[in-house]
Amino acid sequence: MATIREVAKACGVSTATVSHVLNGRFERVGEETRSRVLTAMREMGYRPPPMEEKQKAINTRNLGFMAEDLSYSPIFTNSYFAYILDGILEAAGLQGWSTTIFIQRMWHTNIGQAIRRNYDGRCDGLLLMAPAFESETVNLLYERGVPMVMIGATSWLKGISSVDIDNQETASAAAAYLMERGHRRIAYIGASKQSISSGEREIGYRQALEKAGIEVRPEWVFSRWNMREDWPIGLVDAFLSMPVEYRPTAFVVWNDVFAAEAVAAFISRGVSIPRDLSIISIDDGPDAVKSACPLTTFRQPLQLIGKRSVELLIDHIADGGRFAETVRFSTHVVERQSVGPVKR
Repeated sequence: MATIREVAKACGVSTATVSHVLNGRFERVGEETRSRVLTAMREMGYRPPPMEEKQKAINTRNLGFMAEDLSYSPIFTNSYFAYILDGILEAAGLQGWSTTIFIQRMWHTNIGQAIRRNYDGRCDGLLLMAPAFESETVNLLYERGVPMVMIGATSWLKGISSVDIDNQETASAAAAYLMERGHRRIAYIGASKQSISSGEREIGYRQALEKAGIEVRPEWVFSRWNMREDWPIGLVDAFLSMPVEYRPTAFVVWNDVFAAEAVAAFISRGVSIPRDLSIISIDDGPDAVKSACPLTTFRQPLQLIGKRSVELLIDHIADGGRFAETVRFSTHVVERQSVGPVKR
């Protein structure tokens, strides 16, 4: 495996210049030099050793798992994270690999230096859980040639594999499920524009309605993040303020957490689920069962997604020239009480 001196020699620069690039001190390095150093690092397979050790990098048989953010008590409160992690730990352990968990929020200040400090050779590659589109952290890691696999997001970077469900197909199926029960005014609740899966699910929702000859009205598409402090009561207020003839009779919701919050808010304002309004979501985690009205939802095979991402990453680490793969798992509907026939 290449050393920092070998990278510097290949580029015709000093080791100090390579160090400036590694630590994100871009004001000290010209753009052309920076690009040349990063290209050499990728082509030579250079990985920085731990900062406190003066030694050549070696394979650690350790994978990094990076989450955008983790709420309080994530194992118990964030089922998406918990089930994905369960699959990762099982698959990594069976192959004799360990796993280190990183929280991307901790890297937001001085990202270049943060990457050098945290991702410093202690792991051979990274599993990225639902990274935001065009994440600066991910882009900088990619420039350094770090082996990566994205989970729950379609990669925007050439040569990076991703593992997820077919978001468009699943959301289309959810909308079709509602239409089969007579619904025609169907709304969508998604996340921010930076959420890749939310965007793909919105596309699938729109495609299903357009295929059925139904125009998607702008007021039928909601973003949880745009509402901020008004969520979820703001959603109910917007719903109730619509003319009855345009008011949705059903919602496709990005995930179970949002759906359960929406259900509770609607019920608190006297809207009966599913008599007055049907709600269908995606995930089938604990929130679907614990919802004030148990959710009809499309189940993701989250543990399988975690396992497959580990297999792909280890394969990429072993063979840097391996072609990127886009793996998509199928989903299926789990029927509960939140969907009913359209109210006549």
